[in-house]
Amino acid sequence: MSDNLNKLIAEAKLAYLNAEVAYQSADINDRIMLQPKVEEAQELVEKLEARQLKDGVVITAADVAKMKELREQINDAATLQQGLTKLISILLTFV
Repeated sequence: MSDNLNKLIAEAKLAYLNAEVAYQSADINDRIMLQPKVEEAQELVEKLEARQLKDGVVITAADVAKMKELREQINDAATLQQGLTKLISILLTFV
């Protein structure tokens, strides 16, 4: 499991960084609306990094693939809200 966990952490961090870049380039109205989701995603990535997993969580290669796919989708402000929602949803299954 630890190899998948390490891969998931790496993909989650990259997904968050992609979201942060898109967030920084968004207009002020979008930034105001998205700020709570960006902060929640950051908090969940930090928990994942600290390995604060829910009891009984098993991270599979499919989980890693799902996170990688999401990371690739978060590339601009237009998809940011949907991407952040998905990122938070995935992370909540683990932490």
